[in-house]
Amino acid sequence: MRISFRKTVLLAVFCASSLCLLTGCEPSERKVLSSSYYKELQQENQKLEKQVEKLQEEAADNSPTVDEERAVDYLDKIARDNLVRLEVGYADNMDGSEFVDNEAAFTFATLLAKRADLTQKYTPEEVEEMYGPGYEYILYDEDNAVYEVYVYGGNYVVFTDLPNNVYYVYNASALGDAFLHYRNGYPNSSLLHRLADSALIIDEAGMFYENETAFAAANSIDQMEKERSSRREARRTWRQEEREESGTGRPKPVTYTFYHHGNTMVLTMFDSFYYIENMDGKRTWYRAAEEDVNQLKDLFTQASAQMQEEINEGSQNSQEEETEEEPSHSSEIEEESDVSSLDEEE
Repeated sequence: MRISFRKTVLLAVFCASSLCLLTGCEPSERKVLSSSYYKELQQENQKLEKQVEKLQEEAADNSPTVDEERAVDYLDKIARDNLVRLEVGYADNMDGSEFVDNEAAFTFATLLAKRADLTQKYTPEEVEEMYGPGYEYILYDEDNAVYEVYVYGGNYVVFTDLPNNVYYVYNASALGDAFLHYRNGYPNSSLLHRLADSALIIDEAGMFYENETAFAAANSIDQMEKERSSRREARRTWRQEEREESGTGRPKPVTYTFYHHGNTMVLTMFDSFYYIENMDGKRTWYRAAEEDVNQLKDLFTQASAQMQEEINEGSQNSQEEETEEEPSHSSEIEEESDVSSLDEEE
């Protein structure tokens, strides 16, 4: 039986391979090192080594320094602290500062530390040169620790214990805007505009609300269909509803105090009746649809829930650094409002 030439060659190769395996035959080191496959592996290994070195350098750069760790600890201490007093003043002259003993204001002051976001946009010298002297807050805690805070341009903060850092803190100027009087006299403005421009609102439960809520509330009052009323009419209505068993008498009021540059205004809501107390103490009563008044109440309820969530979670909701001072909302409300001229109680 003839064996084909191809089969003969295959048999010879198989025998030679088997002999190499049995005798430990291996390619020489020189041949391995000079092979193209080995050179490709070597080049790939060099690339990987460079990538590892780069990642190690980046990790070293991103590791917090001693100063950065100290800053984080410092802000965390303020955020968790229990304040007992707050002093608010103009940074270039604290002689006319105001002492605030209000738990809601204390909570807001500690919230500044939670919101603090380190920025490289300015140095402390540059931010002061850019915006000039702003507000100074001095926070006193129950262990006699004192924290000094400087506020520039509404949203930039320098802590005296962290003198090399500038932080972006949304709405940091609210305490100064709420409790400090204008230096050059109080400008003429309507009641509604002052409500809209209020930096802080504080309710009876000790919750605070910021300017967004003040503007939304003022806008809701402005657009609400209402008529002038009086305390006498409200009491007469409540007595009548009680006699007709359609009501329980005078409803429990819900009160919100608006803080506007050292002055206060008070919004008190019942059912369909509510009144606004101007900064001179005069009250103006209104009557509107109870549904509309309830919507105004809901506005505060929703804002309270959102603020409580931020306080509880300690979330840092810093706005974009490019956002400078928030524009005054009062200019967005039309001057001709029926609330503007109603500053007296009947």
